[in-house]
Amino acid sequence: MLSTLPRPIETLRRFLVRDDGAMSVETAIILPALCYIYVGSFVWFDAFRMQNLNLNATYTISDMLSRESNGVDRDYFDGLDEVYDYLTKGNHPTQLRVSVIECTANCNADDSRQLAVCWSEATTGRVELTDADVQGKNSIVPIFDNADQLIMTETFMIYNPAFNVGLGSQKLENVVFTRPRPGQLKWDNGDDTFQDCNNNN
Repeated sequence: MLSTLPRPIETLRRFLVRDDGAMSVETAIILPALCYIYVGSFVWFDAFRMQNLNLNATYTISDMLSRESNGVDRDYFDGLDEVYDYLTKGNHPTQLRVSVIECTANCNADDSRQLAVCWSEATTGRVELTDADVQGKNSIVPIFDNADQLIMTETFMIYNPAFNVGLGSQKLENVVFTRPRPGQLKWDNGDDTFQDCNNNN
């Protein structure tokens, strides 16, 4: 007796043109994938949104500092930290560091210029920058003239996604350089003394 089994191509053709099926089975297969894609899209979008918020907050803080003419003290700095939390919605751990730097030699040479820290302050969990630290960041510091100063504003955030979709905890860091507008930004020690770039001369 001859076999009546259809050929493989005919079997595939019949499978492709069939339109019957069990909706409950299809839903059970597709719904988890759709939920995962939806939640994953939300998490990735929120991560990019938070990174953008952090960058905008860094620019805002740096601009505020660049307009100060009377110096800043610890109370002002703590207030900046609260502003940073407010601008980024305050849902994740944050840290702030502000440093005023100057170029002391070879200022037009990217590789051999000498950078120095006039003063540096940071919130709990971050250490102040030293001359060696800022020299190590030479590649990201823009070119500026000898005897000029730059405000280096750094912000740090630990972003923890709302759902676990493979992204994991992220450390968001931003740094912005701004030139002081009134002249130079001084640190008020609170005892009628100041830290400024004259300390390096």
